[in-house]
Amino acid sequence: MCYRSAVTAPFPIEDAIKAQARALGFAACGIARADAAPETARRLRAWLAEGAHGDMLWMEERAHQRGSPAALWPDVRSVIMLGMSYAPAADPLALADESGVGRISVYAQGQDYHDIVKKALKALARWLVAEAGGALKVFVDTAPVMEKPLAMAAGLGWQGKHTNLVSREHGSWLLLGCLMTALDLEPDAPSRDTCGSCDACQTACPTKNGPIS
Repeated sequence: MCYRSAVTAPFPIEDAIKAQARALGFAACGIARADAAPETARRLRAWLAEGAHGDMLWMEERAHQRGSPAALWPDVRSVIMLGMSYAPAADPLALADESGVGRISVYAQGQDYHDIVKKALKALARWLVAEAGGALKVFVDTAPVMEKPLAMAAGLGWQGKHTNLVSREHGSWLLLGCLMTALDLEPDAPSRDTCGSCDACQTACPTKNGPIS
């Protein structure tokens, strides 16, 4: 399927989606097939069996839907993963040694990110329906969706030892959103985990959290 711009020759709808995502403020956009991360369900079951979710009972209650996009929405064929940067303008560690000064996590500063990301996701969804049709659903951290494994499958980055997504271009400063569609889209190449022996994220973390399984 191709999308025809008013000023250029036709080009693939996948390229048009990414261009539109950039225009709406997303720093990263990638596409994965709905079944691109089959190991997710197995790893989730093992994680829950270890009791690693603590008192986050909602992780267990809807685990059957978290395991795969199709378990949440059977009609999904492709997943469009998007990242919006929240990288700070100033050094977030500048006051790290000031024990008498309170600090607010960067992602919690300013307007609620759910509202910002969802607004942009809905705008992209409206555009995609107008250009290519197809049923779709929009998610931003409010449904049983395993965003990080899907983002890795879509080529946005990989899940580091601190459990967050790591992007070569944007570091860990990405808020993730997801658009599931019934369209068959050409997927991007998945990212590769290149952490190796690096443990900088764990060393920097005040909790000194250990490696994930």
